[in-house]
This record gives sequence, C-alpha cells and structure tokens, in this order.
Amino acid sequence: MRELDVIMTGFTGDAETREMTEASLKSLRDSEGGKDFNIIFLESNPEAEPYEDVDVYVKPGFQYHCNKYYNIGISHAISDYTAIVNNDTVFDVKWWSKMKKAMDDYSLDSASPRSMIQQNGLNPSVEMKHRYTPITKIVEGYHVAYTFCGWCWVIKKDVREWLFPVDEQFSFFFNDNDVAKILQQKGCKHALVASSIVNHYGQKSHKVLAATGEYHKHTFGLEKNFLAKWGSY
Repeated sequence: MRELDVIMTGFTGDAETREMTEASLKSLRDSEGGKDFNIIFLESNPEAEPYEDVDVYVKPGFQYHCNKYYNIGISHAISDYTAIVNNDTVFDVKWWSKMKKAMDDYSLDSASPRSMIQQNGLNPSVEMKHRYTPITKIVEGYHVAYTFCGWCWVIKKDVREWLFPVDEQFSFFFNDNDVAKILQQKGCKHALVASSIVNHYGQKSHKVLAATGEYHKHTFGLEKNFLAKWGSY
C-alpha cells in the first residue's frame, strides 16, 4: 500500500494552465516520498492531452463539478492518507514529511498546510493570519481559509472511508466549508500545520468558469445551499 493518494482536478484549456499544472505535479513528485505518491488527476477538458507523471488519469465526461469529480477520484484511493489539492499549487520538498510527522505527533485526523505567498480572492485579514502563522505552530480548528484550506487538505484512511462521498450539491464554492463543518461535527481533530509549506496562488483557474457564463451559479450562488444545510457559518 502506498502512503499518500493525491487527488487533483483541473481544466487544461490553454498553455498557461498546462504549465501551471505541470509545475504543481512536478513539485509533488520532487517532494520527499513523492515518487511513491498515488497521483490521481481528473480532467474536465475532453480535448486535453493527458499529463505524463500521474498514476490515474480520468476524464469524467461532464462539465467540471468539484465534488462529483472528488467522488470519482476517491474510488482510486488506496493509501493510508489522502490529499485533496488544487492545481494552482507548488509543494515544498518537505511538505509531506512535515505534515505526516505533525499528524502522527499530534494525533491529527486531518490537516492543511500553510501558503507563504499571498493568496488571491480571500478575506485579507484571514489570509494574512494564515500566511503569517509562525512556522512552529500547530493550530487546531475548522476556520476555512485559516486552518482548513480547501486547496489542500489531508485526511487519514479511516476519515476517508466515512467522509466520502462528499455532498454533490456543492459544485465549487462552499465545498470546503461543508467538509470543515462535517469534520467539526464528527469531532475530528483538524489543524493547520504551519511548517508544511504548499504555496497556493489562488483563483488562477477561475477565468475558465467565468467564460462559461455560470460563474455565480457555481460560486456565490451556492451560499444558499450551505446556509440551508447548516444554518450559519
């Protein structure tokens, strides 16, 4: 059994997006232990050429929907840990070794890394609190964008087995809020591991969604679904 599955999704619609995604995949493989990661990539562009350095490459055959894609990707998970990640990320060489050590030392069920660069599109005060968290800190909690980061979250196998399938009423925005609420409800121990560095550039792929004319439907339009399910943030 491999130690870590990595589920990544994307729409490879231009050379810039391919270059960004290839850089993210390369940084994963170059990580400590990365040669043995089980990388699962789900591609929403039916005309895109496959990425070479992945273990599982899937074209679901329908428009991008993050939670439906995650539910397909999870069927290929085989490892003791699973990471759900964006393709607009770059992984530090020690991100996983530091993440795993912290999860073991602090008995974490799930965890997120820290981005050292400014992330686009986030609440500025929350983004800065996340970015400037001291490198020695393990910060427990479920605060989305601060301690729980939808662009990279890692769960243990036992959490994966009851968490999935994730709720398919969330096609993009609020999927991270929903997962964070579920983890909190179930009493899972989640934390930001500040020494585990994954730089997230933020919203680099949103132009693809905007081009479809359905940006609001899949972003802020989903707030009503979240509030109907949970009542509040």
